Formats: sequence, structure tokens, C-alpha cells
Amino acid sequence: MKKPFTLVELLIAMSVLSVFLLGLMQFYTTTEDVMSAGANRTELFERARCAMDMMANDLTCMYYSQTDENMIPFECTGSSFSVATIRPEKLDTSAKTSILGARYSFDAGDRKLTYATSNKDVFSVKGASFGGGETLVEGVTDFSVTAKTQSGLKIPDTVLIRMELVDGKTLKRLKAGAISEPPKETRREFRRLVVIDRGQRKIKQ
Repeated sequence: MKKPFTLVELLIAMSVLSVFLLGLMQFYTTTEDVMSAGANRTELFERARCAMDMMANDLTCMYYSQTDENMIPFECTGSSFSVATIRPEKLDTSAKTSILGARYSFDAGDRKLTYATSNKDVFSVKGASFGGGETLVEGVTDFSVTAKTQSGLKIPDTVLIRMELVDGKTLKRLKAGAISEPPKETRREFRRLVVIDRGQRKIKQ
């Protein structure tokens, strides 16, 4: 007959098992936090990339005319910009393109970057009528556009887009009203330098 375990042995075994389980739980919690932070960061970069790609595409496809002096293809106010851009017609098998105005505006109150377009065949953004805007990206805490243009030209050589976003977790807390101002450590700055080469160096104003 085997000798039964003593109370001391049982207590030691339970203590060892408890330490093992606590370590396992700590490992699981740490792994879950790392995976959550990674997914949160990926979502943040994806939001920024989609918005930056759309703005850069409209800028590089900027339309201009060498003969129409009244045409203004680009306007920038620092926190917003408008551009006359060339776009393909949707669902058009003939690869037809049209020219329209695109406007990107930063709403500091709602922390949103909005996007609106004009009707087709708009060659100048000055005085163009833009429809109701829609949200391009949320959680924007800062947005600025800086254009460098040669003297006497209407088309910029480069446009620097700077956008600051909060991560998805912080954005949910802002929407729920849990916080009124996102902490600095939850914000990330993104920059995109767009080079515009539409032959503007050859244009004589």
C-alpha cells in the first residue's frame, strides 16, 4: 500500500501549480496585449495610407491649361486644398476620363478629414461648386498642406501633406465621450511629399 501524501506535500504541490498558472496567465495577457497593439497600429497605418494615396493621386493627376489664364487648377489654405484632377469614368469600358474638382478639408471640431467633388468638366477650382462632403478619415488631430510653387506659375512643384491621427482604440473612446482630448502618446504623424511633374516648368504665364 502506497503511503498517502501529507498535508505539507499537498500544500507544496498546490503552491508550485499556482505559480505555474500565474506565469501562464501573465504570458497569455502579455501576448494578447502585444497582438492588440499590433492590430491597432496596423489599422492606424491603413487609415493614413488610404487617405494619403487618394490625395496624392489627385495631385499628381492635376489638370492645367497653358492658354486659359482664368483657370486655377490648385488652391491651398493650409488646412485644406482643392485641385482640378483627371479621373477615369467609373464602369466605363471605353476608358473615358473626365476632369473634376476635388476638395479636401480638415474639420478640427469633429477631428475629420472630409472630401467633396464638383461636377464634371470643371477646369478651375476657383468658384467651383462642390457637393456635400463625406468623411475620408476620422481621428485626425492635425492636418496641413504646404505647396512650393515657382514664381509666376499656377501649378506647384511639390505639395507636402502632413496629417496627425489617433489610433483606433483612442478614436473609439473619443466617440464614446470617455475622453475629450487624446493623449499625445496615442497620436502619430504621417507625411507625404507629392512631386508634381506636369510640364509646369515649360509653361509661360
